Amino acid sequence: MTGFSALNTAAQGLAAAQRAMDVISQNVANANTPGYSRQRVKLAALGETSGATLFTGAGAPLYGVKVEAITRTRDAFLEAARTAAGNRLAALQSRASALHAAEQLVSEPGENGIQAVIDDFFASWHDLATRPGDTSAGAVVIQRGIAVGDQLRFVAEGLAARFSTMRDTLSSVVTEANEVAKSLADLNGQIRQSTVAGQTANELMDTRDQLVRRLGELVGGVAQASDDGTVSVSVGGLVLVAGVSAQQFDVTGSQELGAALTDPPTISWNGTAVPVDSGQAAGLLAALRTDLPDLNTQLNGVATSLRDVVNGVHTAGFTLSGAPGGDFFSGADADSLTVAVTSPDQLAVASSTGVVDGSNAMQIGDLSDERNATAALGGPGPSERWRDLSTGMGVTVQSLERAINVQDGVVSTADSAVESDAGVNLDEEMTGMLLYQRAYQASARVITTMDEMLDTLVNRTGLIGR
Repeated sequence: MTGFSALNTAAQGLAAAQRAMDVISQNVANANTPGYSRQRVKLAALGETSGATLFTGAGAPLYGVKVEAITRTRDAFLEAARTAAGNRLAALQSRASALHAAEQLVSEPGENGIQAVIDDFFASWHDLATRPGDTSAGAVVIQRGIAVGDQLRFVAEGLAARFSTMRDTLSSVVTEANEVAKSLADLNGQIRQSTVAGQTANELMDTRDQLVRRLGELVGGVAQASDDGTVSVSVGGLVLVAGVSAQQFDVTGSQELGAALTDPPTISWNGTAVPVDSGQAAGLLAALRTDLPDLNTQLNGVATSLRDVVNGVHTAGFTLSGAPGGDFFSGADADSLTVAVTSPDQLAVASSTGVVDGSNAMQIGDLSDERNATAALGGPGPSERWRDLSTGMGVTVQSLERAINVQDGVVSTADSAVESDAGVNLDEEMTGMLLYQRAYQASARVITTMDEMLDTLVNRTGLIGR
């Protein structure tokens, strides 16, 4: 190896060590940056001369070291597992949020819940039965009936408002997903250009993985990486992002709770329904298509059963003036249930005409006993239906909370695995920094030595005797 080739070798060593320290410095600076993957310098020795063979006896001189690549530490399997776990957690959380709001409307158990109002209503009939001619007791019956209707209407309107809010939220989620998909497609193009040009695209790939994870949290999906560094994302078998192209999803279906069962909200693409099974959108769809419509149907069942059971007994009785009793309640559902009776003298408190007693009022009051209500309707009464509604909701919410706790643990484990694989370890980086500092110093020492040697050869050789 000549002196000048040794200088070239040392200079290459300096450059490689400097580049390695730059990468380590970048790792340290981004140790707390979310989504950052630590990078490593891959060094390679420059090859031997073409004439160096076994038979010539010549050596195999090396010409130093070069930076062959700057690699990005990120396990695709661990990242996919973390994304899938996060998608599932997002679905559970968005669905639980909807049911928590509905649970607050129910207010059970409590003094202000519908069950308490129904109990007070039937109790007022018992009071009227003991004083059938008391107009004040009759007025209390009417007011308690109005209170039941108001409470049912309050819950029904609350469910409808929650449905409308979540429908808007679903539209916002899909809009954001479309924007993220477009950004991911644009980023795919940048990564492809960098890869073809032989440039490092590690930071772009980190951003790409963050976009893939965010897209999964919104609408779920599965990512598939290509050799050129781009990724494709499919949702329910439909491709949302393919290379540099991104599709756009829409939200269709009813915007009203009353029509959700016949025209349920749907995420679609060109008229084709997209089967979303994870992400926030999946949780919102479950609430919009199943949970809230079912609660509304059950609530309407409470209202209609209360109407039918009370009207059935009331129309069979007579007022104190001997007139046959009419319907006490009117309305077709929880939102429209009202009291048809306008004055106490229209209450059918007697069981037969010409008799001044409160036997019919007592019979209506006895409907608070679920056995009497079931016998009169031939099926579940209003109290039983309401208990089924509130109990079922409570069980569902509790199940979701448990599932969220479990899934949160899964996400934490996945985060730990990704961080262990791709995260920056400061101790490891400091060790690498010391290693490349020593390599830099060694290369610098070679250059200093060769400079001194060449100085001696050039400036001092042949000076004796002059």
